[in-house]
Amino acid sequence: MKNISSFSETGLGLEDLHAAFLDAFSDYVIPLQPSDAQFETLLNSRGFDADASMVACYGGEIAAFWNVANRASKAYLISSGTRVAHRGKGLAGQLGEASIAASKFQGKKSFCLEVIEGNSSAERLYGRLGFNLERRLDSYTLKHPEPKLSGCRRVDWPTCRATLQRFSSWQPSWQNSNETIASTPLRCFLHDHGAIVVGQGGLIHQIAAKTPDSLQALLAAAATEGPLRLINMDSADQMLRATLEELGAELLLRQSEMQRAI
Repeated sequence: MKNISSFSETGLGLEDLHAAFLDAFSDYVIPLQPSDAQFETLLNSRGFDADASMVACYGGEIAAFWNVANRASKAYLISSGTRVAHRGKGLAGQLGEASIAASKFQGKKSFCLEVIEGNSSAERLYGRLGFNLERRLDSYTLKHPEPKLSGCRRVDWPTCRATLQRFSSWQPSWQNSNETIASTPLRCFLHDHGAIVVGQGGLIHQIAAKTPDSLQALLAAAATEGPLRLINMDSADQMLRATLEELGAELLLRQSEMQRAI
């Protein structure tokens, strides 16, 4: 018999949620198969809320999930999925409605998420649940042709954060926000007219610059750490897009950031 409840009410552990996640994302457009530790870090860094996260269980096993984070007045969908054997039963929609209701009960004012462009079934579902497009987000890989520190210097995160705030024209996505990345290993580079912060595996969390030249310098400095990945960069940032194209960056995918009022 199906049972829908918050994750906290199930009495199950993160290992059970992890198992469901691995099954649900095994055939995703970008297969995600994190280790136990990586999965726990992903949830914790993004603010996982076991009371607001909803699951559907059959026979004590998680068949589908909406993993939800909460910060201040906002809720965020970290990830959602349905095990292969349980698809076609409408579980995603039921969990979405339950998650929105749980966040409303907690007093949240808005709910946001991202969906890969072209995932039409997910886009239709989120549309039915009341989510509307806020902006497009692009993800790239970049093997910089000429890594160098010239014009930039290493600084601490607080210094970098202040400069990013000064020069940035758009807000980072939830997974790249200050709250998410503050407790993770970071390497920060400062230019007179901008800053960049690099996480593990060459992941660019945030970048902001006043001019194309300063943007070029920051990317070159970050590339001294190795090949780069830029995840969820605002598509409307034309200077960044042009610079990445000039450097030969590969566009991996585009996502739609969607939001609804609660």
